[in-house]
Amino acid sequence: MLELRNVVKSYEGKPLLNDISFTVSQGETICLLGASGSGKSTILRMIAGLDFPDRGAILLNGIDLAGTPPHLRDFGLVFQDYGLFPHLNVFDNIAFGLKMRNLPADEISLRVAALLGQVNLAGFDSRKVTDLSGGEQQRVALARALAPRPRLLMFDEPLGALDRSLKEDLLNEIRGILHETKIPAIYVTHDQEEAFAIADRILVLHEGTIIRDGTPSEIWKDPQSAFVAKLLGIGNVSEGEVVAENKV
Repeated sequence: MLELRNVVKSYEGKPLLNDISFTVSQGETICLLGASGSGKSTILRMIAGLDFPDRGAILLNGIDLAGTPPHLRDFGLVFQDYGLFPHLNVFDNIAFGLKMRNLPADEISLRVAALLGQVNLAGFDSRKVTDLSGGEQQRVALARALAPRPRLLMFDEPLGALDRSLKEDLLNEIRGILHETKIPAIYVTHDQEEAFAIADRILVLHEGTIIRDGTPSEIWKDPQSAFVAKLLGIGNVSEGEVVAENKV
């Protein structure tokens, strides 16, 4: 289980994250939902070991990850801009992390072949990644993140560069892979439709604070604030004042 415990982060004296606490259980997909600048990507960077909290702790199975370098955390990260190596073909992009771990060549070949099938790119081994469509490149990025069999998968706006039809197809594929592999995942997006389609639990962030935490159904039925209702596109929100018990 991954746990963030009272995490605080500032940059040049400006607060970015305020007392962030949540857990991600085995097989669970949580979504960090919020507008640009709400702190979503900063949370991912700290979990990945690319940035560090000012206060608080990030723990995996009860062990504090402070001081653990990114490559030893065994986390997979999928970016909006794919992050592929343009000089390598599809096979070598997916196999890159496996070669760095000195896995035997035959095991690498078997694992890459299985992953290509899993992301519907069988036969693409020798293709240049620069010749692929955006959706195909994102599938390669997903296969590369899955290749080392990570303990956690993180997605940072992975579908932001794709058109609507491709988004729906790839979102369904990601959801299916997460369900099949039971790898815990954190999915960052500003798109409420993506969040509701993929998440077991949604954390709504606003100005560096988690203002709502619940299942998609719970949040839709009870947003608990006008901000969350507006973010979800729920209309007919009116101001009110409690004047007495059971009276507004």
